[in-house]
Amino acid sequence: MFDLASVVFGDFQDSIVATFGDSLGWVVGHALIIGTVTLLWFTWTGRDHIRTKSGWDNSTLLDMATVTALTLAQYAVYTGTLGYPIGASLGVAFAGSMFLRWCVNVLN
Repeated sequence: MFDLASVVFGDFQDSIVATFGDSLGWVVGHALIIGTVTLLWFTWTGRDHIRTKSGWDNSTLLDMATVTALTLAQYAVYTGTLGYPIGASLGVAFAGSMFLRWCVNVLN
């Protein structure tokens, strides 16, 4: 069987398996994934009034997701390929993402 929990949780899933054993650890790990996805789903669908009244529309959420994705992609390159420290990688990646966002919004 495919062990999605090991892919998602990594070493934490290994700790769960060490605590509960192979079979029950697999069940607990996948129950955590299902529970988290269910919680996020109910939070997202049940709080429609917060989304509509907060002033954040789809373009704001897309902008936040884009900045986060760009920051994470740059962070992976800076730490994995270039070997920068974690703090410096996050700072440089976030600054680069915000600069790119500024270029697109202001210079476009």
